[in-house]
Amino acid sequence: MKLAALPVDMASDEKLESVEEAGEEAMETECVPLVHGETIVPGTDKCYLLTFDTDRWETTFPIDASNSAAIAFFAQHLLTEFEEDTHYLKLVSSGEDIDPVAEESGAHGEEEEEKKSKPWGKAIGASILINLVTLSGLIFAVPFISRIIKKSDPVFVYAGFASFAAGAILACAFFLLLFESTHLIATGWDEETDHIWRWGTMILFGLILPVIVEAFVGHIKPEDPDADKKTKSDVETDSEDFSDDESPFAAKTFSEKARLVFAICFGDFMHNLCDGFFVGAAFAGCSDSMAWGIAIATILHEIPQELSDYLILTGPQVGLSTLTALAINFATGLSVILGAIIVLAADVSDSATGLLLAFGGGVYLQIGCVECMPKMVNPALSPRRKLVCLLAFIVGAVLIGLVLLDHEHCIAEGDGHDDHGH
Repeated sequence: MKLAALPVDMASDEKLESVEEAGEEAMETECVPLVHGETIVPGTDKCYLLTFDTDRWETTFPIDASNSAAIAFFAQHLLTEFEEDTHYLKLVSSGEDIDPVAEESGAHGEEEEEKKSKPWGKAIGASILINLVTLSGLIFAVPFISRIIKKSDPVFVYAGFASFAAGAILACAFFLLLFESTHLIATGWDEETDHIWRWGTMILFGLILPVIVEAFVGHIKPEDPDADKKTKSDVETDSEDFSDDESPFAAKTFSEKARLVFAICFGDFMHNLCDGFFVGAAFAGCSDSMAWGIAIATILHEIPQELSDYLILTGPQVGLSTLTALAINFATGLSVILGAIIVLAADVSDSATGLLLAFGGGVYLQIGCVECMPKMVNPALSPRRKLVCLLAFIVGAVLIGLVLLDHEHCIAEGDGHDDHGH
């Protein structure tokens, strides 16, 4: 974060206003990089670039105020954005909080930002690449999956795939969506209670919405009393055909299938949309190397997640054809491009993004816990096969968890909080 500290003879609104132009000029000079523990010395025509230590829970920068009656600070961001449970400015000797005598905030850098060309080409290009690479990886995996289904017990194979899907989807919910949403929602409200009830409500709404959809579809299209007497053509798979009687996993009603398809599509859409927010924000406010790193990380966690969606859509529960399932995966994946466009065209607040993530996480909890996890404990499976399903669950979770090794979204630089505070 850029910071300029100008020595002044008194602290007042008038004095702050009188040095505003000098402060803006100082912010345009080449900034001196500072790391944790290095001292800020007030001076004119001087700018500091504060680098926060990601390995520490708190990064501090001492300020040498011995030769200044008062100090006027000009910052790239509002300093309160970096508070969690400690005030941003404290007296070293006593730990007492220091509050400003005069302050104002405003987007003084808006004119400069408007002059800058936004990285439309890079952000949209990266978003398209994410969608195409993810789809290609899924297409290459389809023949391998089909061969496994043809050569093995389908009940066991679908239980294994459902276990893998549960691990990938729940890991995506807990490691990425729900965890990240807590930090983003916290930027929108001051009170912890306001964070918690909004976060919890969005998760619960996402969790219950697929059930509402199933009830609504069942009301609009009442079920046929003879719906259980289906032929093998009712369930399309890429391997042997199975009737509902042969598969303990099959969805029995149209409304159940509608709930599953909706949950998959909506959860995937929200997840990809927020990924687009992050990719667009990274190219807008981070270095190109970091932005491309985020795009690669997005691809790495999208492939297993999209594979798990595909396995559910083509499995006995839904019974879609390969082409239809791939088309759905591709269509919902387009929301990553939409997310990048939205974040570049209009400022999307961190708190709004956090609410969307929490909602998508709730939908994924519904899929993972209600639809996939029960397949792991199907009575038709032997204890050894249940252990194999457990291993598949772990593999799915680990593939998503690997993205956490270098998980960084650089939100502070690209979320529309480029206002200067002083």
